Amino acid sequence: MQIMSKAIELADRAWRLRANAIQKRKSGEEASRIASTCIELLEKATKVANSEHDNYGLAYALNKLAHLRGDLDGHAVAINLLREAADAGRRAQSGLLEGEALRHWADHLRRENRLDEAEPIYWRALESLKSDPETSSLSLGNAYRPIAILYAELSDTPKAIHYWREARDLYVEAGIAAGIEECDANSAQLKRLLDSN
Repeated sequence: MQIMSKAIELADRAWRLRANAIQKRKSGEEASRIASTCIELLEKATKVANSEHDNYGLAYALNKLAHLRGDLDGHAVAINLLREAADAGRRAQSGLLEGEALRHWADHLRRENRLDEAEPIYWRALESLKSDPETSSLSLGNAYRPIAILYAELSDTPKAIHYWREARDLYVEAGIAAGIEECDANSAQLKRLLDSN
């Protein structure tokens, strides 16, 4: 259950502003101005959370801030923020927030081709997510998806297929058609690759 706090309210306000800008396809100077405003709101949310010893709100805001800062400033900035978010999620005893931060951290490592570092963090993320009764099937599917991608990148095709199927089952449970289609397409492509060898 999400706890409402001043930090979460600020983070949600930033995220709604960002979503509105995306929906209205803002670009150029206006998009930069909106991104700056969102970052200011998220940084304020982290300060408020720290001052109120609100680890849940801190993890929540840092995860969103890492997303925006990663887009603007690169993987290293995002990874540092996500480490902080994971620690705050753990202190808040929220496997969901800790797991989401860990998953995004591992995503950044994978995108930097640091696959050996990403793998154990993906597994920690999955473990944290599974430990929290608030974690949805969608969140678990989203956790298995990058694990499947990782194993495909590591050329471990049987494991990749297995984890695409795990993700698919969870997307079916969550009713996410796009996720199901992606899993089916990737599983089929990998199966063809396996059969051709």
